Amino acid sequence: MAGNLCDYLDHGNPNEHQQQQALAEIAEYEKQSAESQLQLHEALVDLRTAAPRVVKEWVRWHIGICNRIVAEGEADPDQEPGSDPAVRLYVARETLAEWQKVLEGNLDFVSINEYYLSDYDEQVTAAVEGSKP
Repeated sequence: MAGNLCDYLDHGNPNEHQQQQALAEIAEYEKQSAESQLQLHEALVDLRTAAPRVVKEWVRWHIGICNRIVAEGEADPDQEPGSDPAVRLYVARETLAEWQKVLEGNLDFVSINEYYLSDYDEQVTAAVEGSKP
């Protein structure tokens, strides 16, 4: 949402009041994000101690998704550099590397690029929604 507001500020030609309102909303989103990341960090610290296997299984599930996407991308060696399939493969590899950092305990959060990894995002969303009571 903050990204959309930044685009609005850059290209939407807001008046002074609209600009101040958008900046206030961006600041609120950034505050909420920082608070959520702190909560996630604290939860992961606790889980890494109390239930390390759960954390590993969670991370390995995400790594499995990334590995599938990478394998699919590597199956097409004739990708043009800069093409959507080539960028998708790059993004998947970068996401995989970040999940490895989570597995090692060096990172808490991995942002998923919904444009290039839309199937990844959909799979995670479906799993989360399927686990709700």
